[in-house]
Amino acid sequence: MTANAADFGSAALNAFLRAAGLVALAIGAALAFVFAFAAALVVGAMVAGAAITMRFWPRRKAARAPTPGVLEARRTPDGWVVETATSHK
Repeated sequence: MTANAADFGSAALNAFLRAAGLVALAIGAALAFVFAFAAALVVGAMVAGAAITMRFWPRRKAARAPTPGVLEARRTPDGWVVETATSHK
């Protein structure tokens, strides 16, 4: 088989396009890793900020005792027991 200038040029062009495609793929992968790293930093900063905020946020107030006249019920193995607020010890 004889080789001419057109065959040589197409092989060189094919090799160049493959190399250019590989470079483009490597650049795209590097950009994807950079953006993923940046996103991980942003999410980490948000989680750290939430943890710090929750650490210094005021605590909830304890539940108040039931008001007089309100009955409190609880289930026991024998059935329901209804108690007033004054019977708790």
